Amino acid sequence: MPSKGEFTVLDELPMVEDSKLPSEGRNEPDKYYKLKAGLFLTSLTGASILGGFGMTLAMAKKQDPKNFAKGIHGSREIPESGVSLATRALARGTLYSVAGFSLFCFTVWKLMGVSNLAEFRYKVGTWMPKIPKKENPGRGDFKTLRDLLNFIIEEDEREKTEKKASKLSSNGVS
Repeated sequence: MPSKGEFTVLDELPMVEDSKLPSEGRNEPDKYYKLKAGLFLTSLTGASILGGFGMTLAMAKKQDPKNFAKGIHGSREIPESGVSLATRALARGTLYSVAGFSLFCFTVWKLMGVSNLAEFRYKVGTWMPKIPKKENPGRGDFKTLRDLLNFIIEEDEREKTEKKASKLSSNGVS
């Protein structure tokens, strides 16, 4: 028990209502878990794309500012700006790829003669090779990161002792 002038780590922690704490006994799945996960991954991907694009633009502007400005705004030598040219190319490329893949999927669907997705999955499954399922050789239920790391360390030590034992037995030492 701490003396009058001392405090513990628990004194520094903010108080949290019991209803906000995760309960181990409650088995209610979060209804919006997949939506939250999808939004997180989408926003992370979008931020990565914007960051990469911004860095690329900054590098291009730093390397050749004069021609960079001509590409953005256009000039007498180049009547169409690079931005409008790239936008048109992106629009056409997107249209061609979406239309082409849609046509490919429609053709495969009609050639297979299926009427719904379950039939399609069944027919494709009969054509594809079967993938054998392997049993999980190790543990998979870790409550904390510390449990996982301890398991990895123990497995590594066990493998090292087995290697030493096999070396000793192959050398004729018993």
